[in-house]
Amino acid sequence: MNSSTYRDMHLLNELTSSPGVTQRELSKRIGVALGLTNLMLRRLAKKGYIKITGTKRSRIRYLITPQGILEKTRLTYEFIHYSMQLYGGVRRFLRERLAILARAGDRRILLYGTDELAEIAFLITQEMGLELVGIVEEPPTWQRFLGHSVLTIGAVSSLSYDRIIVASLRDRRAQIQQLVALGVSPERMIILPIPGMPLDLEGIVAAPATATWVPADLALTPGGAP
Repeated sequence: MNSSTYRDMHLLNELTSSPGVTQRELSKRIGVALGLTNLMLRRLAKKGYIKITGTKRSRIRYLITPQGILEKTRLTYEFIHYSMQLYGGVRRFLRERLAILARAGDRRILLYGTDELAEIAFLITQEMGLELVGIVEEPPTWQRFLGHSVLTIGAVSSLSYDRIIVASLRDRRAQIQQLVALGVSPERMIILPIPGMPLDLEGIVAAPATATWVPADLALTPGGAP
């Protein structure tokens, strides 16, 4: 599942539960720019998945069509299959990486993100007995996530941590740029690989050989997780 397919599923789910939601609120919920949200809505309408009713901005409603319901079901099934593959691969990668770092004394973890990928990272840190010092996101999607308060990204400057796990399905390039701008060194970042969502790090920062970057096209396969 690529990022575009994931956003379509997310958008259809949001419109199903909130047909009267504004485009600005939708853009915040799915984590994309307002202009891109508008283009996505138009594309879904053109495909017949939604109907846009109303003429005044405050009264516009987005109604899921029967065809849209079928598409949402298909995407949800695809996402479940994708998530199972993702969980197995990310779990192996993260357990191996954190085990190495923990033996070196790096046990304080800061988590960036509040979506499905962050849930996996959270569970792994708990399984391994590591200390989760905080959760950040910009902008925060939720006030609390798995029992922890979600802080803005500016909090990284005041928190004491050894490594930060970048675990979000949003625009990871922008996230990394924000962290670097705040003085977070590449050596302290663990960027989780996501199949179908490659990350070109060229131009963001020159990562030294000791950094915990991983190839963007790292193959993740289900099964065999420790």
